[in-house]
Amino acid sequence: MTQWLRASLHPDDSEFTIHGLDDVRISVALTGSDLEHLTIDASRAKLRFRLSEGTPAPERTASSPAVVSRSSGFAHTIRVLADPVRVERIPITLDLQLHNAPIEWQTYAAPEVSTRPESRYALRIADEREGMNGSLVASVKESDLAPLLVACLRPALNEAGIRLRRLSVSVVQDGADGVRIEGKTRIRWKVLGASLTGMTRLVVTPDGVLTVRALQIGSKNPLVDLALRAARKAIAAEVGRSHDLNEHLGAEGSHHRLHSVRIAVDERITLTARLS
Repeated sequence: MTQWLRASLHPDDSEFTIHGLDDVRISVALTGSDLEHLTIDASRAKLRFRLSEGTPAPERTASSPAVVSRSSGFAHTIRVLADPVRVERIPITLDLQLHNAPIEWQTYAAPEVSTRPESRYALRIADEREGMNGSLVASVKESDLAPLLVACLRPALNEAGIRLRRLSVSVVQDGADGVRIEGKTRIRWKVLGASLTGMTRLVVTPDGVLTVRALQIGSKNPLVDLALRAARKAIAAEVGRSHDLNEHLGAEGSHHRLHSVRIAVDERITLTARLS
């Protein structure tokens, strides 16, 4: 069971690889089909993300293989913990918990991905029931946000021939339920170098609705600024647009919803939420 869970943590090699997953601790206890507890503890693990180069995409079946067996149960406690985990050397804390969730163990007729035998098996959250609940706390130092973005974005940008020279980001509280994000960066693509500046104001309501209150992007490079002006209508369309996080989390149509959602900014950027 532990070996299957560990193998399932790895993404497809054709997309990217994550180094350091072997340091993630997994603890699991089963009683029949019930998951008494599952804890994935990445505390003190050092994770590094790398784009895969020249690795062919794994062969997937044309359609999902048939499910040949199912077994229902309950997950009394599922917890993903990082206190902290280092992602590209940046410490991030995370505590995600789910309680009293109905689950279904599935076995397919064949692996979904031919090169990954573990993909023949799946653990799914089944139909919901009253009493399922959860919580999320995640935080990172405000001063670590820019280095984290640089470390995560630079490999993909380099792949596209874009050199990220520098990036600065500041995040401040903007009212009780909002944040203001300002950024500056300098990039180079072939012989073209340009600086970019941006600002956005976001509001997040306690029930998980995010609204863009302001969005500005500009450049001192006249060619880049001209291109941004051409996109002004699309940029302006984002202002006032709302996004329900429940829909993005697959909770649409569910009687379970996020609540008590809050982003707090001081020395750390902290996101908290509950599910019930």
